[in-house]
Amino acid sequence: MTPRLWALGLLGLLAWAHQPFWNPGSPHPETPYPVVAPEVSQALFGQLAPGERAFFRLQVPAGFTLRTSLFVGEGCHEGFRPTLWLLGPGLGGQAPLPLPPGWGAIRQEAPAWTPYRGHGLRARRGPRLEVELRGGTYLLAVEAGMGEGYYLLSLDGLEVPGGSLEGLAAIPRFNRCR
Repeated sequence: MTPRLWALGLLGLLAWAHQPFWNPGSPHPETPYPVVAPEVSQALFGQLAPGERAFFRLQVPAGFTLRTSLFVGEGCHEGFRPTLWLLGPGLGGQAPLPLPPGWGAIRQEAPAWTPYRGHGLRARRGPRLEVELRGGTYLLAVEAGMGEGYYLLSLDGLEVPGGSLEGLAAIPRFNRCR
């Protein structure tokens, strides 16, 4: 199949799936990747080296229910099991970095990563988080630990066609983890 036909077919699939976006890197909480419409389902792809973090900023109304999951590509080493963090106002718990007054953190790890197939993805699914937020600005962080590879931060929400070509192009790299 030619790359163009593959892309058109995948675009058709993605019309009913999460919007794919590529995060070229957001290692500092001061310059997080902006999640423009957190109420829309999104697949945020990125790559981490050992010890790195990727930060994502979302602005939500009071009562917003955040549903997010973390995946790694099927081709990634079994030792790549990133941690998912939620940082923001009114959350209890210790954070991996200094936070503004009144902020706290929720840390999610997965005891087991399970195989996942769907929407053109070949992956392992790890931590999941579902929490009702009181509103305001929050940060999500993906922390590599000692492993390295490609990750997918999945945000559940309204299924609206969209995404970016960079996000679409990241899917094969994510699957292979290279």
